[in-house]
Amino acid sequence: MTPSPTAAAVLVAAGSSTRMGASSVRKPFLELEGRTVLQHTCAAFDAAPSVVELVIVTHADDLERVQRLAAEAPELAKSRAEIVGGAERADSVRMGTLATSFSVDVVLVHDAARPLVPPEVVERAVAVAAERGAALVAVPVHDTIKASRTGEFADETVDRSRLWRAQTPQAFRARELRRLVLRAQREGFRPTDESALWERYVGPVPLVPGDPSNLKITTVQDLALARALLESRAAGAPAGAAGEER
Repeated sequence: MTPSPTAAAVLVAAGSSTRMGASSVRKPFLELEGRTVLQHTCAAFDAAPSVVELVIVTHADDLERVQRLAAEAPELAKSRAEIVGGAERADSVRMGTLATSFSVDVVLVHDAARPLVPPEVVERAVAVAAERGAALVAVPVHDTIKASRTGEFADETVDRSRLWRAQTPQAFRARELRRLVLRAQREGFRPTDESALWERYVGPVPLVPGDPSNLKITTVQDLALARALLESRAAGAPAGAAGEER
């Protein structure tokens, strides 16, 4: 029998959280139903059997706190390394990727500010990436999308049947992702997500169905929605019943 693929998850938590308003607490340490956002995120990957290690890429000011959590919080039991991120997301992803074990088959890159990712979504992404090289978790766009040249008037309606909203994790065969992040560094290519690396250097990225509850906490309204989703889960409501991703 072919052994099941193993994965490392790079959790990107190095941002400055400027869109959270006046709060001095960065997003990974916002309180969410008695635990930090980061603990919820790590718990999701702890529940995914294929994930054998975490690399947490954090802001320099938060490194000691993350290290304490890694030593004390059960949700972070799989943490292999806690490192300071770079100036931009691409730097943090590269550094986190290169800190993963060479023994894993797949590397997942995930926004630490997405604390409600279902473990089954993680497992789907790992399976597809192990088989096909890469996997992009995404959900179809249901809203009517308008294009505007000036920002004052809507000029046209975009065909939404071709549009998908990218989520994370984004998953890749480990050896390939290491090669791509180093190539992008050499060439000065700084993508806003990792699937853009695959699109540029390899080709189309296989899609994996995401989940509406896998929202990214960017504003205080998102934090309130995450609390509502957690309450719905605790009450046994279907995933995503409290609202769509923002």
